Amino acid sequence: MARNPSPEPSVDPAAQPDPPTGRLKQFGYAYRVTKQIDPRLTTAMLGWGGGTAAIVFVLFYLLFGSGVVGLVFAILFAVVFGALVALSTLSRRVQRTAYQRIEGQPGAAAAVLEQSLKRGWAMAPAVQFNRQQDLVHRLIGRAGIVLVAEGDPGRVAQLVSTERKSIARYLGPDVEVESVLVGDDTDAGQIPLNKLSQTLTRRGMRGRSKLTQLQVSEYSKRLAAVSSGPMANLPKGPIPRGGRIPRGNIR
Repeated sequence: MARNPSPEPSVDPAAQPDPPTGRLKQFGYAYRVTKQIDPRLTTAMLGWGGGTAAIVFVLFYLLFGSGVVGLVFAILFAVVFGALVALSTLSRRVQRTAYQRIEGQPGAAAAVLEQSLKRGWAMAPAVQFNRQQDLVHRLIGRAGIVLVAEGDPGRVAQLVSTERKSIARYLGPDVEVESVLVGDDTDAGQIPLNKLSQTLTRRGMRGRSKLTQLQVSEYSKRLAAVSSGPMANLPKGPIPRGGRIPRGNIR
């Protein structure tokens, strides 16, 4: 008796397809996805790209003269510069849209830093947290120790204070610790999510060195040894709305 063919694996119709490979296909995919959230994407790309192309055309046409050679060079450079500016506009809009999609979710700041903060900093996410999903992340680099807090300003102040005391306990009271709060109220000293990585990268690259490389490595290992807890196995990225934080050591 013949065997029944094995059933085909079920496919979730709601599952998102994987991004395509290839540079041109990736640009097309990014454009389509961003266009769904940012309806003005096409207008912005045409405006900045076309405006740049027009300016470059006039400049090179005047520079090389009104002959055939000047016309060819003017058109060539106008197309190249216009395309570059249009792609740059697409890149900025894609990044802004990505920030908008995760803004307000617990863990959004950590997700941004994990993706974009690559030089000069070592990050330990969610070293302090509470039931309301307010979080404090710890950064250590040559520019010092920085605590990045996200959540309600009144509640995260207590979490930052707790982490400061913990650092002083294990590293000594003379170790300087700075803190930044992610939020939209720039008048109150908060840093918007889309400027967080840029601000910290600039501080790490151009700021005054407060720690040696040996101290950075030693402090990171010493604090990592005492920071293991229920958040250690938390998946990376923002916590979905309605998601739960592990109960151990919740304040």
